[in-house]
Amino acid sequence: MKLPLLVAAAFTLASARADYLTTFTIPPYTLDQTILGVDGWNDRLLIEKGKPDTMRVVAVRWNDYKPALMMKDANLKHPFAPTTGDRVKITFDLAMTFPDKGALRPFRIGFNGAPCGEVFMDMGAEGGLGFQADGSGRGGVVALKKAEVKINSFYTFTVAIDYAKHTYDLSITGEKRDGTPFHHQAKDVAFESKAKTVSDLYIIAGSDVTAYLGSIAIRSE
Repeated sequence: MKLPLLVAAAFTLASARADYLTTFTIPPYTLDQTILGVDGWNDRLLIEKGKPDTMRVVAVRWNDYKPALMMKDANLKHPFAPTTGDRVKITFDLAMTFPDKGALRPFRIGFNGAPCGEVFMDMGAEGGLGFQADGSGRGGVVALKKAEVKINSFYTFTVAIDYAKHTYDLSITGEKRDGTPFHHQAKDVAFESKAKTVSDLYIIAGSDVTAYLGSIAIRSE
């Protein structure tokens, strides 16, 4: 008996063995409906309820109408089974639109158990797209200055974690505001924590930034 097309697609993804994988293209995701309560996504802090209409999957017209999770005023979490093995790879696509001025670090995404710190967008004078932050609003590496970040353009982040060596590699690829290629790489970075597995992720997006998560995959290797 043939499986329905959507069920077969979901089975194919499951067979690929990713600890967490989504491109927001198969059920239970639905365009223009809140992502809260869907596929494990929920409010990060129950006392700070998010705005459902600002956390939803949309068809991104400036990216050939491909689906992405749009976030504004978001405080999200997504638990999943802990990763296994000595090596883990995290890959995600991220785009943003933002004004010239705004609150410091109005966007942050972190992976609990990953020793690479948070990825952030800092709106300060010396800010920009960065990583290795500790959640305090201080520290971290600015990989691409705010003035050079291309609005509404996806940047691909890849973090390759080696728990046996206690190091990780990180790369960010995309385009600068002027359309020239951008590539940032950090190799053999020492761990910043003693964590041994990646177990969940969280996203904090303030009102000054609209962020788009195009796809995300977390794989034990």
